[in-house]
Amino acid sequence: MSDILSKLKALGVTKGMPENVKPPEKSVTEQAQMDALLRTFPNGLVVENDHGYAFINRLRQPLSRPHGLVDMENILQFSPLFDSIMELHVEKKEDTLAFDTETSGLSNGSGSFIFMMGLGYFEKDEYVVDQLILPDLSAESAFLRQTELIFSRYPVLLSYNGKGFDIPMLQSRLHFHLFPDFTKEIAHIDLLNLTRRYWKPSLGSVRLANIEQYILKLQRGDEEVPGYLAPELYRDFLRDGDAEHISGVAYHNQIDVVSLSAFLLYLNDLAARGESDPAVMVGSGMHEPALLRHNLSFFSGKVISEIDGFTDKEKKSIASGFMKSGETEKALPILENLAAGGDQDAASKLMKYYLKTKDREKFEQYKTLVIRLTEQDETIGKWSKIDKIEKLQNTVIR
Repeated sequence: MSDILSKLKALGVTKGMPENVKPPEKSVTEQAQMDALLRTFPNGLVVENDHGYAFINRLRQPLSRPHGLVDMENILQFSPLFDSIMELHVEKKEDTLAFDTETSGLSNGSGSFIFMMGLGYFEKDEYVVDQLILPDLSAESAFLRQTELIFSRYPVLLSYNGKGFDIPMLQSRLHFHLFPDFTKEIAHIDLLNLTRRYWKPSLGSVRLANIEQYILKLQRGDEEVPGYLAPELYRDFLRDGDAEHISGVAYHNQIDVVSLSAFLLYLNDLAARGESDPAVMVGSGMHEPALLRHNLSFFSGKVISEIDGFTDKEKKSIASGFMKSGETEKALPILENLAAGGDQDAASKLMKYYLKTKDREKFEQYKTLVIRLTEQDETIGKWSKIDKIEKLQNTVIR
């Protein structure tokens, strides 16, 4: 049933709405604000839906123009590792809709609302950003309806903290207007969750601005307006009827949206190359234990043990993950690497493994190593050390 409803929505059909209903006329205030938006945004257009009129600032840029270091012409390569990282299979980039909101406040209460919705998508040889801009609060129903019509064309949403903020805010406004929640029917990738998992230890702050600066290598232009100023600037627009107040907000929103799609392409390229050479992930800073804990099956222990970017703590975590998942053979090269560096716990695990498998040569090798490391261990007392060494010496393969 949900598939049928989605197809109907894509065609512009809404539950409970009769066909050929003429939208309400624009109020004097709404018309004046629309005119102000058209003066400031020459690429703007006024669209009509069954709830009224909505303003869209449509921005197009050729895919031949890179976004930072990202080639926007790249396609999504098939990569099981990428699917694992995304926790979702994305067939092609044209299936994704990147979105970002600018709101009147940070609360999801009835007093806050969305005044700008940036929606980015790939179309032939262009990347398009449709910015829905609310001309006046009286036009919010049409604004939300237009959002639904655009959302319905894409199977995957792409956001940055969309699950934590943008979608709850949108749901709050839909609820306020007694609209059905169309967001639940669409798959959603929130890139903030991913960057927290993989980059927070190295970057500290994983604000989108930091991802742009340190990963995408993007420098924003002078038009940039800090996000926290957006609500005040929108209030100035409503008060003065001058849309120049929000031109910088529109630029900020546009770059946010393009960066989401660019980051998706970057991650896809990183994962595709990392399947054969995970060192590229280490070089990108994407190397904390979480990466391997979630994606163990894509890496061999030998490759991991030879990458200098992993700390001993990370290697232990990786080896432990392999052993818990029953992939002990992948853990062995990592444990051997750690043991060679004097890690007593790794040497002990290897000794016990070869005792269990009855590999006498390997068992004796690591038993000797564990005894030597125990003798050098200054963290245990004399008699405890003697007792431990005696037990090790009496351990033999039967």
